[in-house]
Amino acid sequence: MEQFRLKAREGDFIETSDGLIFDVKGLLHPPDRIIAYLRYVPDRRGSRERRGIRYRKVYDLAARKKLLRARWPEFLFRDPVFNREVQAVPIDRVTRHYVPSERLAELQRAVELDTQERSTLDAAETLVKEAEIPPSKIGVSGSILVGLHTTKSDIDLVLYGSGVARKCHSKLQELLSTRSQGFSPYERGDLRKLYLQRDQRVALSFEVFVRHERPKVLQGKFRGTDYFIRCVKDEDESEESYGDRKYYPVGRATVRATISDDSGCIFTPSTYHLVHARITGQRRAPTQIVSFRGRFCEQAHAGDEIFARGILERVVDKQSESFRLVIGENPRDCLIVV
Repeated sequence: MEQFRLKAREGDFIETSDGLIFDVKGLLHPPDRIIAYLRYVPDRRGSRERRGIRYRKVYDLAARKKLLRARWPEFLFRDPVFNREVQAVPIDRVTRHYVPSERLAELQRAVELDTQERSTLDAAETLVKEAEIPPSKIGVSGSILVGLHTTKSDIDLVLYGSGVARKCHSKLQELLSTRSQGFSPYERGDLRKLYLQRDQRVALSFEVFVRHERPKVLQGKFRGTDYFIRCVKDEDESEESYGDRKYYPVGRATVRATISDDSGCIFTPSTYHLVHARITGQRRAPTQIVSFRGRFCEQAHAGDEIFARGILERVVDKQSESFRLVIGENPRDCLIVV
């Protein structure tokens, strides 16, 4: 097992002794495991190839869990803190830890780059220059991180630290509004493709989807290639350690509320604080909405009246009890400004 030089965090990938590749979720992990979702599986019929081995990408969350249950059930774990079954890799099964900042450094040193690698490197270096951020605070995630990209792969970048994230977000708003330095916002056709790819038809109409997605700046085009930028807080910014709180799923619920604080909306995991919450399906209303999926970043802002659907959780620490709504684990989950 390769010893982790950094604590595994959102945006990293890990590979197992079985050749499975997982993307790390969140910042809180058990002492002996890394919470991560299956992403690539060795498959002779797969469309991606690396060092003579073909791989298949597994995108749908339900399909990932179904495949693990059938073939690798040891990677499904009943977590005692989150009190639910999660996908998690025992540390002694990890053979490689892929770190986005290290991959970016590799691209900068490379003598030859393919088209997707060059576009990714140029996008990262453009952000470093335009937003005036330290080069060490940005990295490359997604398929390029693990060397399984194709000619149609997106540009996936990771930003580290709240200050860096906010500077880049502000600069991206400017670049997209002026369509400068290669950055441009999604057009309606791009959003139609994204809507179908995410299969959000059961959650909301296309017109509602467009209304929410069009203003976002952490996604768009760079020189014609789709990009997505994930903002992750630095380790010393984390407000809790694994086990400080316990989370108990209560059941599905729908909520109407007002967003009181959106300062966590650009990060993954993203957070939205609520006031005046009214709940259907459960007795206790949440004070917060949380999502571990990047698609719910920038979804709503302070002052917005919202409708949301997800899993209600009871949050317990040594001093208090509260409730939060977790969205993104079910195709019907949503966060809509009404």
